[in-house]
Amino acid sequence: MSSNKIWYISKYAGIPAKGGPARQYLFSKHFALKGFKTILISSNSNGFQYLNFNDEYALFEKPLFKHYVLKGPKINLGFNIKRIYTWFLFEYRLLKFLKKQHISKGDTVIVSSLSILTFRSGVRLKKKYDINLIIEVRDIWPQSLIELKNLSKKNPFVHVLSSIEKKAYKNADFIVGSMGNLGEHIKLVAPGNEHKFRYIPMGLDPEVLGKTEVKINLESQDFIVGYAGSIGIANKIDLILDAAYILKDISNIKFKILGDGVLKTQFMEKYSHLKNVEFLPSVEKSKVNSFLQSCHILLNPWEDKPIYNYGVSPNKWIDYMYAERPIIIPFNGFKNIINEADCGEFIEANNPELFAKTILKYSNLPKKELLAMGKRGKKYLEDNLTYEKLSNLYIELF
Repeated sequence: MSSNKIWYISKYAGIPAKGGPARQYLFSKHFALKGFKTILISSNSNGFQYLNFNDEYALFEKPLFKHYVLKGPKINLGFNIKRIYTWFLFEYRLLKFLKKQHISKGDTVIVSSLSILTFRSGVRLKKKYDINLIIEVRDIWPQSLIELKNLSKKNPFVHVLSSIEKKAYKNADFIVGSMGNLGEHIKLVAPGNEHKFRYIPMGLDPEVLGKTEVKINLESQDFIVGYAGSIGIANKIDLILDAAYILKDISNIKFKILGDGVLKTQFMEKYSHLKNVEFLPSVEKSKVNSFLQSCHILLNPWEDKPIYNYGVSPNKWIDYMYAERPIIIPFNGFKNIINEADCGEFIEANNPELFAKTILKYSNLPKKELLAMGKRGKKYLEDNLTYEKLSNLYIELF
């Protein structure tokens, strides 16, 4: 492959200042900094942000690259019929938009999930223009629907998505995944194509995460345990609350949960008797780091699902490591990053007694030892996971 022009297409590519996933935006910036003419295409129908404009698309000229946002209806977070409708609408408007653009042989097109309907558009572009095609997998669909939403493998929609996924893997020049063990999934879905897999995890951009405003008070008698993020079915906040219940008589351990979600009100009512738990409203991205640094340790529990055997790479880990705090992760899947950085530990999922015991263990460690562990996480980020460095892995594929 060799290309000087990059088309990066993802319905859910967010603008950092507006919130939401910004991986594609930040990669586009660094591709452009390294001399590639870069065009990012996304939708304003993504559940994180909504940009108002009247035409079918709007061009947001950046100092380094062009970002086209295709029009779509406003949607909320969560999986529903309206969201699926916006997937199809995005593909229709995408292909209509691209007919007016100059795509040349040798250009590189990156199509990024979610939605994987864009994989189908990528395959069409490859065959029509003989371009280089990179499939970027951020969520493994439709397997996520089967395991996390309990849809049957025989469901017609699942069948359609499975066909799109398999065809995309076969036609791609490379398959980039943000999860470290994705090659094993590709081997099952499209045997013989696993050699195309390249691991490029989520990354760090300090400008997005913001500056520190609050740090822990080493003289304080309280030990603050924190979580920041969504409060939904997949986030296992109930495991944090169960651990808090077990530790309710340890007066100096306090739990703080920052964020919003469909289960927040339910949890606040169910666990209102816990005096060691405080729910906080969500804040803009640039202010999250201040909250994280006001905690002593940070938590990220996961469901116990087979799909996680292929790995995960959440933005949350980047946020937590940048805040220089030890991380406890109840998780039974493919483990990396946190253990490699030696900035926390994975423990068995769905075990509130072990979770509480581990939190208690960390509360008894010297504060300076906790800070040293947290600093190892940030150093690992800066040495390995900046978007400036990760973009070089992508450029090798161009």
